[in-house]
Amino acid sequence: MKIRIYIPEEDKEKTITIPTGFLFSRLGMYIASRMMSSQARKDYDKKVAALWRSGDLDDMISLEDVQAAEKLPPPITAEQAKEMLTALRDSRYLMGGLPLASIDTAEGVKVRIDL
Repeated sequence: MKIRIYIPEEDKEKTITIPTGFLFSRLGMYIASRMMSSQARKDYDKKVAALWRSGDLDDMISLEDVQAAEKLPPPITAEQAKEMLTALRDSRYLMGGLPLASIDTAEGVKVRIDL
């Protein structure tokens, strides 16, 4: 994965390379899941604090919501996830990189993430 950052003030482009194999390894997945769960926990704590101040803490989630969520099937199966990752890996080699995101800020900084 390559992260390219262009800063117009310096007229420079910085490139950060992260090995894709590392991202899909156990350690990479562990780090990514910890980062996502940490951010979700921070958002949850902020929401609970706001509801605590307003006195509506009991309205945040109901028993019916929990029971409905437990009955949902997983979004994709393990086989489908393997097929998707294989297709991503193959397309990376065929296309010379797979563009994931491109962000332009008001200051002119451009960030592009390629797989």
